Amino acid sequence: MKLLSILDRYICRELILPFLFGIVAFASIFVAADLVYLARVAVDVGAPFLRAVELALMKFPQILVYVLPMSALMGVILTVGRMSQNSELIAIESSGQSFWRTVRPIIGFGLAVTLFGLFVNDVMAPAAVTRYETLFQQMVRNKPVPVIKNNVILEEYQGGLLKTLIYAAKFDPTTNTFTNVSYFTFVDGKPESTTEAEKMVWEDEAWYLENGRTFYYDDLRTTVMTFARNTQPLSIVYKPQDVVLVNKDPSQMGIRELRQRIKLTSGQGNIRDLLIEYHQKISIPFASLIFVLLGATLAASSPRSGSAIGFGLSIAIVFVYYVLLTLSSVLGQGGHLPPALAAWGQNIVIGAWTLRLAVKRGR
Repeated sequence: MKLLSILDRYICRELILPFLFGIVAFASIFVAADLVYLARVAVDVGAPFLRAVELALMKFPQILVYVLPMSALMGVILTVGRMSQNSELIAIESSGQSFWRTVRPIIGFGLAVTLFGLFVNDVMAPAAVTRYETLFQQMVRNKPVPVIKNNVILEEYQGGLLKTLIYAAKFDPTTNTFTNVSYFTFVDGKPESTTEAEKMVWEDEAWYLENGRTFYYDDLRTTVMTFARNTQPLSIVYKPQDVVLVNKDPSQMGIRELRQRIKLTSGQGNIRDLLIEYHQKISIPFASLIFVLLGATLAASSPRSGSAIGFGLSIAIVFVYYVLLTLSSVLGQGGHLPPALAAWGQNIVIGAWTLRLAVKRGR
């Protein structure tokens, strides 16, 4: 038995061009808007116009995450709408093929777009955003972006209470060295000790404080201990790569990195925004699978819809989807919805409507 029948191959082939047209059409709008802004910045700072073009293209992977579901929807509506207008769907159903059999390659196409969107969100977009930030700062400042991080704070909680806190004036990721370090420990939320050190370095898979002193507190007195190089090992959960991770912007992290960031900072105050961001990195690409079924159902149910109507319908559905996405995100950030529901709410609403229409059409 062949994996793809003649019908499957035909529908998939017909989907490709409208889908690619959608990507080019939608992405061009966003890239052009960014290019206008970046060109103005380039003129103001005296940078070459090609740098603005390069920066605008760096935004493409991030834009692609949102464009893929839109393009999949438009591609399906235009393709199935044309097949319906040409009575091809009637011919297919007359040959004994059900609606669900007809849309099987479309659902497979939507799954492929979803998986590609997850890859873009996990690998391509974070790398492009990081590169964009570096190039933009170089263009504005006209000098390389410093690698050293300033004013680094690392917290560790236990049972909802602060266990340790580290403040460092600087962190150099190239040498894994903190400078001017203050290390605080707590027991049941009360201060236990304070350590001041010139440096904290990573050696032999552990952190060591150099050249400092520690103040130990109890109810009666304070004890001071002075130490030299490598005489004060430090037991904390953070490794050098974790320090870089917790200081990254969520848009610069992939799905796996964001999950690790949440794991590291769980219990450390409000991580609701991180949880919403994490779930949206999955839910937004997943919209492609919902949109292709919705597009096929609507186009098959409206045999007289032309390309203009199909394009307008695509825009309307996308508009409603992103209004729901914004609304659920705001409700989630305000604590009115759980983070997972805030990220998946628009998919649940549109998905339930899609399934209802598809079941009705498939009878």
